[in-house]
Amino acid sequence: MSETDWSERLIIRPAPEMQLKSWPTRRRFRNTLMNNLRAALDGVPHELRVDQGRLLLLTAELDAVAGRLERVFGVASYSPVEAVVEPTLEALIQAARDRFADRVHGRRYAVRCKRHGGPRLSTREVECQVGAALNPFGTVDLDAPEVRVEIDLVEDGAWLFTERRPGPGGVPLGVQDRAVTLMSGGFDSPVAAWYTMRRGVGNDYVFCNLGGATHENMVTRIAHRLARDWAVGDRPRLFVVDFLPVVADLRERLAGEVWQVVLKRLMYRAGEGVARRIGAQALVTGEALSQVSSQTLSNLNSIDPASGLPVLRPLIGFDKTEIMRLARRIGTYALSEGVPEFCALSNSKPLVSSRRGRIDREEAQLDHALLDRAVAEAREIDLAALTDEDLAEPDVLADAIPADATIIDCQPPRRFRDWHLPGAVNYPPDVLARRFESLPTDRRYLLYCLRGANAPMLAERMQRAGYEAHAFRGGVSRLRRAFERGDPAVVGAA
Repeated sequence: MSETDWSERLIIRPAPEMQLKSWPTRRRFRNTLMNNLRAALDGVPHELRVDQGRLLLLTAELDAVAGRLERVFGVASYSPVEAVVEPTLEALIQAARDRFADRVHGRRYAVRCKRHGGPRLSTREVECQVGAALNPFGTVDLDAPEVRVEIDLVEDGAWLFTERRPGPGGVPLGVQDRAVTLMSGGFDSPVAAWYTMRRGVGNDYVFCNLGGATHENMVTRIAHRLARDWAVGDRPRLFVVDFLPVVADLRERLAGEVWQVVLKRLMYRAGEGVARRIGAQALVTGEALSQVSSQTLSNLNSIDPASGLPVLRPLIGFDKTEIMRLARRIGTYALSEGVPEFCALSNSKPLVSSRRGRIDREEAQLDHALLDRAVAEAREIDLAALTDEDLAEPDVLADAIPADATIIDCQPPRRFRDWHLPGAVNYPPDVLARRFESLPTDRRYLLYCLRGANAPMLAERMQRAGYEAHAFRGGVSRLRRAFERGDPAVVGAA
């Protein structure tokens, strides 16, 4: 098709830093960006051309392509062209009046003209003449205009536009080697992955599963959202590592105060194992300094040696408010908000300051064959191949308590004494895991726990053993709020 056969054209501006690269690197970045744009526009008729340092997109479906461009890394901004005219002052003045008189009416405006080839018109004269033609409708303000009328002089004419819609910036995804992101399902790790993707790094994900199928489903949905919305031109995978045997060994052999730090080291080792298997060059984590006990400088110093690969921490200087704002921007906030924080491994106060030598000695007591086996048996999920059925929530979580249910409180005894739902019986997680098979099988069971992570895992185990068991969605704080405001979904059963 010729250029005149397309009803819409868009100017795409690659990230400015790409223009600072050497010619071979610039060409490689540009080709990767163009391939990613073609992948993003799959199914939409279009033509993509190189136009000096920019790209020109020709299409007939502006609305269909606009949103997609905003998710392609390496796109700094783009502009829909609003008028194409002959490169003469008369044509430019007439087009500006016809197109933009209403736009600048009662507002501050400026006219900017650039040459990208084409006739030797004076850009300064174009700005002055077109600006003067619009002056009856608005007020010229070259410093802080509300409307920018932009004119590009090109080989075959002149293009006029007023919008510069932002892209995500960064560099094209795929110009760097791959990395593995340790994914927990919280707010932090998806944002960390997004930032490395923005710097051209293809990401695969490792999830060390402590919480059963429900937790895995939640993390899978987050990784799928990142892959679907942002990994344009890539095909990420999620590796699920069963960490339950590893954690059981840790709890049996080590003092509770070191569990969090040692567990983090084991997760680093799992991530490195997967990374080396697939040829990834680094680990990515969502750690932010001082956010939790394991993220102090001394603890990070104790954790780091567990990985023989570089550990990238894009969020190290961010606070939680910034991270959550970014999670909203990239579309993972609502999914992460529903993921419960895994209930504490230990009632002991975790170390906030550790010595590397001590942590080395503690970890040496563990059975590392369990970790090696877990990594070797990690399940690989092709995120792009997942269907709606694959992503459907397991039938474990409940938002209401059946009136005839036996309610099991899985909090530690001290927490149970502080508050529990009237009529609930207390079985801490480790106790219920050992004893649930002694419970009658002809009853319905509703479990809840401190933060909402242990109860779904235990309900899954009970379901597999033939029990009708579900877990209340969320932790004690959500349940207590519902009870105290008289929510009939909760109060009627208590």
